[in-house]
Amino acid sequence: MIPVVVDAGPVDAGYNVNRLYVDVTICRPASTECQTIDHVLVDTGSIGLRLLSSVVKPALNLRRVTGSAGFPLLSCVQFVDNTFAWGPLVLADIVLGGKTASSVPIQVIADPTVGNAPSACSIGATAMTATSNLGANGILGLSLFKEDCGADCAAITHNGSYYTCSNASCASFVGAKASLAQQLKNPVPLFATDNNGILIDLPAAGSGDATRLTGSLIFGIGTQSNNQTGTVLALTTGATGYFTTVLGGQSMGNSFLDTGSNGLFFDSRSIPACLGSSLGFYCPATLTTVSATLVGANAVRSSVSFTVGDASTMFGDPSKTVFPNLAGPMGDATSFDWGLPFFYGRRVLMGIEGQASSLGTGPYYAF
Repeated sequence: MIPVVVDAGPVDAGYNVNRLYVDVTICRPASTECQTIDHVLVDTGSIGLRLLSSVVKPALNLRRVTGSAGFPLLSCVQFVDNTFAWGPLVLADIVLGGKTASSVPIQVIADPTVGNAPSACSIGATAMTATSNLGANGILGLSLFKEDCGADCAAITHNGSYYTCSNASCASFVGAKASLAQQLKNPVPLFATDNNGILIDLPAAGSGDATRLTGSLIFGIGTQSNNQTGTVLALTTGATGYFTTVLGGQSMGNSFLDTGSNGLFFDSRSIPACLGSSLGFYCPATLTTVSATLVGANAVRSSVSFTVGDASTMFGDPSKTVFPNLAGPMGDATSFDWGLPFFYGRRVLMGIEGQASSLGTGPYYAF
């Protein structure tokens, strides 16, 4: 178990709301040279540890992962909010709550020793290069899957996720295959024990907004006294990690739970969108209650009600960082992004692909 917190983020990170952070320790493999990095974003919508170059101590001297030609292997990841992260891979031990995933590829974001991202990675998106626009010192991707993009990236050269330098100067890049061993990884399945999933346990945020909220990230499902399943319902997902959300008669088959998203994002014709500085969120005149049904690939159904508030009013108090009623349009009628407000007041379990537990074999969500 390891503590997690929702707060304003690291120094110089700008204005952040509904961001779930954890401290992560990295070490040079097989050494005692380590560094603990605070305010790393917990993101159940991505895979692998990604840290800003500016926060990683050069003294760690982490060895780079190389491609087939011996040049550095680099990762591009594009997020649902139209941002991306670019940078080389290095090997590190990842330590979380006393558990270690050894010699794991991690991404160093915005490493100044390599050139800018190729257009296939960066087109139409904003680069995350510093705490001021990332809102964190890094990202800890703890999705339902073990590797970043699995067999596809191992077999396909132009996979869109991995590149290698086209020459020794690393000023230009070409697409590259990445074996399963080379890809960014969810560290949890690599732990010696408690490795079949995670449990995110956050208290309710209450009816109003708050300045701070603390909870726990617990490793394993049904393996310790603090990660027992109780009476939760398990919703399995398809091979791509999606389930279905039914809302107002509309079925959204590309739905997912994502602690890395700071609101609930879905398209609505009845809830007015914000204008001006709160663009991208909803601004109803009064608090609006919405009911939806989540349906797993196993046909298990769970009804969920939530409320949507006026984002412009919420953002009026910069001391507040916890907004349980924050929501916005998705821009995709097939998707519902159940962001961090979904996790407030719930114990949410996530079963990792191929890992067995008393709830079955992952991938699944349970709450």
